[in-house]
Amino acid sequence: MSKVAAVSIARLCAALVIAAALGVQAWADLTYGTFTWAQLPGYFTPLAALAAVVALVAAAVAGADEPRWVALLRVNAATYGVVTGAVYWYMLAGVATPVYPWANMVLHGGAGAVLVADWLLVGKPVRLPMRTLWTVLVVPAGWIAYLLLRATLDGWVPYPFLDPARGITSVAITILAIAGTGLGVAAVLHSATGLRLLRLAQVPKTGSLRVKAPRR
Repeated sequence: MSKVAAVSIARLCAALVIAAALGVQAWADLTYGTFTWAQLPGYFTPLAALAAVVALVAAAVAGADEPRWVALLRVNAATYGVVTGAVYWYMLAGVATPVYPWANMVLHGGAGAVLVADWLLVGKPVRLPMRTLWTVLVVPAGWIAYLLLRATLDGWVPYPFLDPARGITSVAITILAIAGTGLGVAAVLHSATGLRLLRLAQVPKTGSLRVKAPRR
C-alpha cells in the first residue's frame, strides 16, 4: 500500500469516527435531553464536526494533489475544532452532563487534535497566503446570523454566554473574543506547515514514463 493510500484511509477512518460521535451525541441529546431538531443547528459543535468530516473526506480524495480549497477546508476545520474544544472546556464543561463521554470527547477535543495533527504533519510544506485568512469566518458568520434571526423570532439562544439577558455589550465582547481567538489560531496554522514530516508525493503513472532511445 502506498503512503498516499494509507493516509487517505486514515483520514476516512477519522471522518467516520467523528460522524459516528456526532450521530450518537445528537441521538442522546434528542432522546435524553430537552433538545429539538430545530435547535440542533444553533449549536456550533455539530457545524464544527461536519466541517471536520467534509475536510477529512476531501483531503482523502484529493490525496497528494491537494488544491487550495481543500487546504482551506483543512485549516478552517482545524481552527473550528480547536476553538470548539477551548470554549467547551473553559465555559461549558462544568454544566454539561454528557450521556456518552467518548462521543463528547471526540467532538470537544479529539476531532480538533486530529485535524491539527493532520494539518501540521501531513502534506506539502506550502504556506497558505494570509489573504485567505478571512475564510475561517464564513461559517461562524453564518451561524451568528442564524442565531440573531432565531433570537428575534423566539428568543432562544444555545449557550449561556450568548444570552441577551447578560447585556448586549457583554455578549458582543464574548463573540469578538472568540472570533479573535479563531483568527489567531487560523493565522498560526496558516504559517505553521514547516513541521510536516509526512510529505505526500504522487506515484507516477506508467503511461507517463518515457524510455530514452540509445544514442548512436
